Amino acid sequence: MTHRDFIAVGASSGGVDALQALASGLPRDLPATVVIVLHVGAHQSLLPSLLTMSGPLEASHAVDGELYKPGRIYVAPPDLHLIVEGPRLRLVHGSKENFARPAIDPLFRSTAAEVGSRAIGVILTGLLDDGAAGLEAIRACGGVTLVQDPDDAFARDMPVHASPFADHVLPLGRLTALLVELAGGAADAPGSADSLQRPARQRAALEQLAWLGDPSPPAALSQFAAPSTYTCPECSGTLWHVTDSRLLRYRCHTGHAYSLVSLAGGRRDDVERSLMDAMRALREHEMTSRALGEHFGRQGDAAAQTREEDTARRAGEAVSVLQSLLVER
Repeated sequence: MTHRDFIAVGASSGGVDALQALASGLPRDLPATVVIVLHVGAHQSLLPSLLTMSGPLEASHAVDGELYKPGRIYVAPPDLHLIVEGPRLRLVHGSKENFARPAIDPLFRSTAAEVGSRAIGVILTGLLDDGAAGLEAIRACGGVTLVQDPDDAFARDMPVHASPFADHVLPLGRLTALLVELAGGAADAPGSADSLQRPARQRAALEQLAWLGDPSPPAALSQFAAPSTYTCPECSGTLWHVTDSRLLRYRCHTGHAYSLVSLAGGRRDDVERSLMDAMRALREHEMTSRALGEHFGRQGDAAAQTREEDTARRAGEAVSVLQSLLVER
């Protein structure tokens, strides 16, 4: 009989407080491993120290290749994805997912593929929707999925987007109590359930391979995705639409991945940068045309002076239009 002995947790904005509260409610003899991804980017993180002080379990940044153990908390280090590979934890500097590294989806996806029904997936407070796709995979592979009640979260976006794939949506206190109750409990018995979960685990492993290690990523992508008309905002490659998910998701052949929510946010940033670049170019065009007009005026060339002054005026008007677009955004 297998037991639920692996807990994967994802959090973002407001996550430090939520994770400290979670750690404070875990018992010293917890019969499960706890692995956490908090969106910290490349910034230094004191989260392991804070979690160790908050509860009875020792927390540390994960070390590449180490065997994970029950009754321990492992945290993704800055600027590295944390994934599961067999009985070990791996750290990889892979492509960002949803503009994040470490990201939640790679941990959850590898948990689904490697741990299957032994897994418990947990989504806490955070912005946007990283982790929703990974939670979908954990549930499809027989794991139990818990999501913090959006009304109880500091930032409700991640809980809202993950809720469709949750077995339980609870305030943090009750979620922690249920987590303790589930840890060490029996996972689904082998048999018909296992035969249904095996294809889901193979599918999760295939996407993990396409993200990290396949020598021909387009060939791997073509097994679960189709080319779209979108381009990757980070590498400008073609984005592939993941076709077998309830979420609108996209991947490129260099490994970047986006939900439609994060992709739309990235495109808004692209538009803002483009508008700012255009404003800068037009403002410089206005200034150089005005300077040329003054130069021609000193030379007595009235026609050239008028032409450059008109050019400067039109450039200034265009800048005003772009400024209004930025304000309206």
